Amino acid sequence: MSRRGTFFAAALSVALVSPASLLARNIHWYQPHYMARVDQAANRLQFLAPHFAPSGSYTAATHYTLTNFTQNELGINLFFNESGVKDVPQGLLGLTSISTPYTLDSVASVAYANIVYFEITNTTSSPTPWCVYPMGKESGNGIICVSDEGTAHQVADALATLAVAYGNNLNMSFSMALGTMTDKEQRKHPGQIGCLVREVDADGPAEKAGVQENDVVHTVNGQACTQQVFGATVFEAITQPQGGVVRAEILRKSGPLTVDLRYPHLEAPAAQLRQQVANPGQQNAAEPSAAPAAPAPPSGVHFGFNVRPVIQDDLAPLALTKAQGLVVVSVENGGLADTMGVLAGDVILQVNGADVGNMQQFIQTIRSGAATSFRVWRKGQTAELTVPQSL
Repeated sequence: MSRRGTFFAAALSVALVSPASLLARNIHWYQPHYMARVDQAANRLQFLAPHFAPSGSYTAATHYTLTNFTQNELGINLFFNESGVKDVPQGLLGLTSISTPYTLDSVASVAYANIVYFEITNTTSSPTPWCVYPMGKESGNGIICVSDEGTAHQVADALATLAVAYGNNLNMSFSMALGTMTDKEQRKHPGQIGCLVREVDADGPAEKAGVQENDVVHTVNGQACTQQVFGATVFEAITQPQGGVVRAEILRKSGPLTVDLRYPHLEAPAAQLRQQVANPGQQNAAEPSAAPAAPAPPSGVHFGFNVRPVIQDDLAPLALTKAQGLVVVSVENGGLADTMGVLAGDVILQVNGADVGNMQQFIQTIRSGAATSFRVWRKGQTAELTVPQSL
């Protein structure tokens, strides 16, 4: 179920959720930043996909392996093989159990037509704590979890680009969860009438303005606050060329105050991106009107391999002494990496003589054409691989 105010062209509505569910995850406000080209978005997802987990329930005892990745006008399907160990009840009453290995197949399906906006959430109880939630008609389907916030924003930006390209109109959330006050809540807030703030997103306009959980929004730009009035006011602000300000009168136990919520302009590059989908042979090199938070890597050089960060479980199989570098998951036959002699199972330790940094830096370096050499770890020893000079 959607947990935020959602904007529509014909109508505005707010869907609510019970306060108990808010305890499970810490929401960080997300503003869409679109990539310049559809193929960049698809390539980024393809490159990052080996590091995805399909839900927030990923634990240290559970391992996901991406087995297939498909994308078309209907959406994205990520097929996973899930393995781990679970306790199976034994005996007539099931009072004892044994640990049994298991393997399951699962899929994360992101349907472009169903997305209204995205949430990025953080939980500390998972090895992949940062999750991208596609919110809309079927909220909760297609959740993608990764290890860090930067990668989560890259995933959300790529998905947002594809969603818009395939006909959707994305919006952004209020940056806080608003609700109608119940009779019990009205008794707790005597004389305070308006919209009750149930939760505030981290890093969003509401938090930056000083809005707090359990505040009551009494008026919005001088109008009595209702969910519909607040939504219409925010929608008007984000459609202004430079964004806009929503002035809210807040009722708080310590006393009333007035705050300004500053919302950015909502980018809408739909026509350009949809033209690329309609005419896939024509590539538009124009840059987006605003640079994305995590700049898209250049699309010029395609090495033809998939990599992921080395983890502790890799140390023994790969004869490593510490978790460093990027392990090659697969290599395309006949691709540039294959021509260079890169093998699945190699660990890329250095590029151009410098230690490999984070995934984003690595992608930018190799896609830009700046990479001239790799130092890899292979079967207990290092090897130097050279990128062909003809690039």
